[in-house]
Amino acid sequence: MAAIETQLPPATFMRISRSTIVNWNAIKELQPLFHGEYSVILRNGTRLTLSRSYRDKLDQLMGRMS
Repeated sequence: MAAIETQLPPATFMRISRSTIVNWNAIKELQPLFHGEYSVILRNGTRLTLSRSYRDKLDQLMGRMS
């Protein structure tokens, strides 16, 4: 996954867990869960979990978009 992640544009794709990379544009909603995790709801209805260890990347991306 790390090799794939380095080949994707970081402004468009973000890793949200050990085994999941998502297109930022596909995210419809983020809902906070417990212990720093988030439920990531995609535009097609798929629900994924953003793990705590990848939350810093989300915070960085959100800071860039503000």
